[in-house]
Amino acid sequence: MAESTPSPPPTNPSPAAPAAAATSAGTNPSPGPAAKGAINAAAASASTVKPAPVELTGFRSALSHTGIPHSVLTWKPKLPSRNWLIFWTITASLSGAYYYDRRECNRIKEETIRMVEGRGREVLEGGSLGSTRRVTVWGAKWGGDEDTDRALRYFRKYVKPYLVAAAIDYDLPTSPLHGSITRQVHASILAQRRQALGLEPLPPLLSLPGVLSPEETRKKELEGGVVLVGRASLKEYFEGLRRGWTGGVDAWDWEKSIESKLETDGVFAEPKPETEVLDAAVETPGEAATPESTESAAIPAPSPPSTKPPTGLGFLSRPTPSVTNSSSPSASASAGPQIPPHWHIPPNPLPAQPPLLLLPFENHIGFTQIPAMIASFFNERYRVREGADAALALINSEVRPISKDDLGFDKKTEGYYNKAALELPKRIGEARKDYYDALAPRINEARAYENGTREMTEEEKKSGKVVKLDELKEERKKKELRWMGNEEGWEIVKPQAEVAWNEGWENWLKVFELPGRQSVGSSTKVE
Repeated sequence: MAESTPSPPPTNPSPAAPAAAATSAGTNPSPGPAAKGAINAAAASASTVKPAPVELTGFRSALSHTGIPHSVLTWKPKLPSRNWLIFWTITASLSGAYYYDRRECNRIKEETIRMVEGRGREVLEGGSLGSTRRVTVWGAKWGGDEDTDRALRYFRKYVKPYLVAAAIDYDLPTSPLHGSITRQVHASILAQRRQALGLEPLPPLLSLPGVLSPEETRKKELEGGVVLVGRASLKEYFEGLRRGWTGGVDAWDWEKSIESKLETDGVFAEPKPETEVLDAAVETPGEAATPESTESAAIPAPSPPSTKPPTGLGFLSRPTPSVTNSSSPSASASAGPQIPPHWHIPPNPLPAQPPLLLLPFENHIGFTQIPAMIASFFNERYRVREGADAALALINSEVRPISKDDLGFDKKTEGYYNKAALELPKRIGEARKDYYDALAPRINEARAYENGTREMTEEEKKSGKVVKLDELKEERKKKELRWMGNEEGWEIVKPQAEVAWNEGWENWLKVFELPGRQSVGSSTKVE
């Protein structure tokens, strides 16, 4: 009888078996809701599983017991993104450049003040009534810049602190227009020459303690100095020297000369009636002029009484004063004594002048000069160094004779003049034309009101003010003073103009020798 083999135990079918069977059978049943929930729960649990913390070793393991967070101990630095790298690099570079530049500025300023502050403690000659050394600072207007005080502010920022530390006083004459320095220097020299010749009275001398005599005042001026800020100041100052010492000694006042031109140009001249013009132009042919007719024509006829209706405004009409002919002998005799021709010849040798300090100065204006402005902002230390060197030269009074090479001082800065500066004459011409086109009807209206031929307009009644001819004349005078002054001054300071120079000035004028520069001549000290 055959021995039967035992059959294997039945196995539990896997859950995937029916699905596999169904798949093999060609069917694909979708999972039920319970199966979907199980799948989602499994995925959520898998996503919320936190990675195991990094095991701390070495000193980090010891530091973990001090309370330092685990994230701090396991933090690993890494580079930021490309954009952040660019931002932080630029920011750090600019901040470092600015900090270094300003630190150098403070260092230079402190060192220079320590060098000169001993001069401020010296006892003055004359005790409490003595006067300190005084310099005159000229700062010309920069072309195209409406800020007329910029050059003087440059001096106050970069040179003044050292002069204050050395107890040196200074004068800052204003120069609101191109050519103002020339006109002021010319007027000062002319007054000096006329007083020396007795054509003008000397200023009154007060017998008071501390008041210097004219000789002592002149000595103090020579011991002081003149500071010329920028090339424009150099051109205007030298032109003033040329006009003052090489011109005549006739009385001259710039504003009065402009006023005389305006009075005789006929802008405010009252037009003649048409009947008078026709009577003067028409002459009967064949009729000769007799002495009686000539004499009667020379005597002005009395003006006929006015037939205008009364308006109650007659008090505004003023009689026109008679104008004296200045070319008559009586007028010329009463104008003053005749000046001998040899008095107009310049003195030889020329009187000594204070030494000159040439202070470089440039100004950037306009959109195209923004790169230069940025570079200048981060290089402030160079201007501080220039100001300190200039102040040291002035305080130490080391001078040398001027030379023609000094006439090229700061010439490169003229390349920074903008378009508005180079077109100044054109802009003045356009402004003058527009003003005079609008001035003519205003003159007619003011004259008609003063003559009583018109009433006040509604606008004049509301404002309670009527523009008069005198006000228009004053307004025109102010505008012409500005226009003519700038036109004349621009011809002096424009880049194409050369510095006024005379061959005899080389041994006459002196300049302060800046420290660290090559001397052009022997260096001497002002006593």
